Parts: sequence; structure tokens; C-alpha cells
Amino acid sequence: MRRLGAVVVVGSVVLLAGCAAESSQFVGVTASPSTSASVTASPSPSPSSEVEDLSDAGLGIVFEDVPTDLTGDEADVYNTVAIYQSAYWRTMTTNTVSPVFSVIGSAEIKAIMRDTAEGNTAIDATIAGEFRTRVTDVVVDGDQATAVTCDDYEAVTFADAERSYTPAEAGFADVRRKEMTLQRVEGQDLWLVQMRTVDGTC
Repeated sequence: MRRLGAVVVVGSVVLLAGCAAESSQFVGVTASPSTSASVTASPSPSPSSEVEDLSDAGLGIVFEDVPTDLTGDEADVYNTVAIYQSAYWRTMTTNTVSPVFSVIGSAEIKAIMRDTAEGNTAIDATIAGEFRTRVTDVVVDGDQATAVTCDDYEAVTFADAERSYTPAEAGFADVRRKEMTLQRVEGQDLWLVQMRTVDGTC
């Protein structure tokens, strides 16, 4: 077993991780060398007083248990995290960093996603299928906020140049719990994702 950046490599397989805390066997594989990645961009953040369901069959992402009782800042934080999740999944399935991270991601987040895309490109990794996620536990305290995502890779497929792998073989048998930390952008009604931390399972 060898380690490639933030990703554990088994044989020639990199398990989708996306950050150092998410060591597994695939970093971010592309469903195919996407020629349409630049055609359909992830949604850009904009102030909203209501929660948006960003499920996208074309992208292969499903948001579960979308709340209907969040308003104001809590709704904006939820929507920002949802946009982040969409951009994350687009990066994982195209091996190209979504431009959305330049708007809603801290320097650390952008570095993580850049390393993820580069690592997966280097091993010719491929990730496809359906990614299911749930955004919950949104808490706003002034200009700071936190949220939790539960990421389910059960219907995701993993492959490299040699063969395909099940989610369990790729290190994604469990629903992953991630804690997200956000900060309001000064002078704007927008939120910045500062960091995400993998914290067990949901």
C-alpha cells in the first residue's frame, strides 16, 4: 500500500478522498474524461431566504431530507453547503476543480480540491454513479456557522485503468459524516466554506 498525497493507493487504485482526513482508496475519479464538464457548471451562491434542492440527475447527486423549515441565514448556509457538495461531486467525476470553489472555498479548501483532482488524474481514476448526501445540523452564530453532511457512496462506482471496485473495496462502505465550518463574507450576504472535517459515520 502506498500513499499518494492525501490519498491511500492500493495497487494503482486511489480511493476517493478529497481531503487528508478522508484517507481511502479513491481520490476523485472521472466518470469519463469529461468533455462536458465546462458545459454545465455548478450553481453559484446567491442570497436566498429559502432552502433549495440541488439534486441533479445529470450530475449524479441526490440531496436527501431537504428541510423546509430553514429561513434567513440558516437557509443561506444550507444552500452554500449544498452548492459546495455539488461542486465537490463535479470535481470528483471530472478530475477538474469546479470554479465554484473560487467563490465559496477558503484557500485551504481550494488546495484540497486541486490536490484531489491532480491525484486522480495522475492515476487515471474514474468515479461515477449516484452520490447521495444530506445536509443537517445547521447552526448560525453571528458571522460563523457550522453544518454537517452525511455522504452515501453506496451507488457510486470506482475504477482505474485496471479494473472496477465496489464502494467497500474503495473504502466507502459507510455513510461518512463531515463537519463544515463557514464564515460570512465581510460586506456581503454570502458564506465561505473554511474547512470540512471527516468525523466518523452518520
